[in-house]
Amino acid sequence: MTKRSPGRRRPHPHHHAVLEAPPSLKSLPGRIRLERLDNGLTVCLLTNRQAPVVTSALFYRAGTRDEPAGHGGVAHFLEHMMFKGSARYGPGEIDRITQALGGVNNAFTSHDGTVYYFNFAADRWTEALAIETDRIASLTLDPEHVASERQVILEEIAMYDSEPWDSLEMAVHERLFDGHPYGRPVLGTRDELLATDGAVLRDFHRRFYRPDNAVLVVAGDLGDEGDEALAAVERTLGRLPAGAAPRRGPTPPAVLPTSLERLERRKGEVARLLIALPAPAGSHPDHPALRLASTLLGDGRTSRLQHTLVEEEQLCVWAAADLSEGLDASLLTLAAEVVPGVEPNRVEARVLELIAGVFDRPPGEEELERCKQMAAADWVFGHEKVHQQAVSAGLALAVFDLEHLDRHLDQLLATGTDLLLEVAGRYLRPERGGVVGWSLPKL
Repeated sequence: MTKRSPGRRRPHPHHHAVLEAPPSLKSLPGRIRLERLDNGLTVCLLTNRQAPVVTSALFYRAGTRDEPAGHGGVAHFLEHMMFKGSARYGPGEIDRITQALGGVNNAFTSHDGTVYYFNFAADRWTEALAIETDRIASLTLDPEHVASERQVILEEIAMYDSEPWDSLEMAVHERLFDGHPYGRPVLGTRDELLATDGAVLRDFHRRFYRPDNAVLVVAGDLGDEGDEALAAVERTLGRLPAGAAPRRGPTPPAVLPTSLERLERRKGEVARLLIALPAPAGSHPDHPALRLASTLLGDGRTSRLQHTLVEEEQLCVWAAADLSEGLDASLLTLAAEVVPGVEPNRVEARVLELIAGVFDRPPGEEELERCKQMAAADWVFGHEKVHQQAVSAGLALAVFDLEHLDRHLDQLLATGTDLLLEVAGRYLRPERGGVVGWSLPKL
C-alpha cells in the first residue's frame, strides 16, 4: 500500500513515498510537500502564492568533487552541453522557447552539485519539465558542438585567469585545500578540458544525471495541494528509469596548512588581500556560530573590518568576511581592497589584529544582537523571490536536508558570546593554518 500525503483528492498512476517534511519552515515562506517518486526522484513542492510565477529547479548531486581524475571541469562542461541539443530540442532551442514563453533559465555548477532552473508564469511552467526530461533521456552531445563549447570554456578560463580577484581566489583555494576537490577550479584546467571529449561527457551524464541522483523543487503559485504540479512531474521526469552510480565515498581529506602560508601574485592596478581559513562542513554544529563570527567581522558597515579599515582608518576601499557552506568542509574568507598608496603589510597586520580582537574584545550583548539582526535580515532580503526560495530549498535537500535551513538559522540566533568564543577558538586562529593571498599591482 502506498503512503499518501494528507489532502490528496485523487490517486495518480505512479506510486511514491511521502517523505517526512515540516509543513512549513520558519526560514522560508510557503507550504512544503516532500515526496519521493518510484524512480528515486526527490520532489519538493513549495507553495507560495506571492506572485503568479513558478520556479522549477533541478539539482544533481554531481559537481567538481565527483569528477574522474584527469577530467577536471567535466561537470561544468556538461552543464554547458545540456543547452546544446537533445532529441526534441535542437541547439539553442531551449533558450528560444524559454524567451518566447516570457521566462528565464540558467544553470550553475559548484564543487558539490549542478543546478538547472527555469522561471515561468504559473500557467506555462510545465514546459521546463519536458525540457529536463528530454535532456536526461536523450542528450545529443554532437562532436561539433562539444568542440565549439570547449572553446567557449577555454576562453572563460583565460578570462578568470586574467581577472585579479578570480585568479587570486583560485590560487588561495588550491593552496588551502591541497589534494581535495575543493582546491580544484570548477572550470577545470586547459589541459583537462582538451582531454575531455564526448565519451567522457556521456559517461558523466550516464552516471549522475539520473532521477535517483536528483532533487526537483517546484516553487510558487501551485494551487491548493500541489496535486497538479506533482501529476505533471510524474508524467515527465517520473517516467525516467533510475540507475545513478553511487556518489564516491568520503573524499580524501585536504592536506591543510599547519601555519599561515603566503602567496603573492602581480596582477592588476590595486592591492587585494584574501585570507582564507579552513572551516567545518555546513552540517557541522559549529557552522552557525562561526557564521555569526563572520558577520561580526565583515558583514555590513558596522562590522569590525568595514568600520575600522574603511570608515575610521581609511586603509581600504572595502573589506568583508564570508563563510562558505560545503558538504565536506567550508572556507572562511576575509577580503579587502587596499586604498592606493597604503602599505599592504599595514593592512594585513591590521586584519590579523581584528581577528585576534574577537578574543581580546569579545562582543557584548548589543553588538551580538546587531549581528544576529544583520544575519536574519540578510537571509530575508536574499529570499524575497520565489526563485531564491527554490534554490535554497534545493541546495539544502541536495547537500544536507530540508530542516538544515531552520536548524542553521535557529542555532545562529541562539548563539551567545561564550559559544561564539568557543567556536572562534577552534577556527579563527590563522597561526594554526591558513593562507594569506595577495594580488599586488604589476611592477
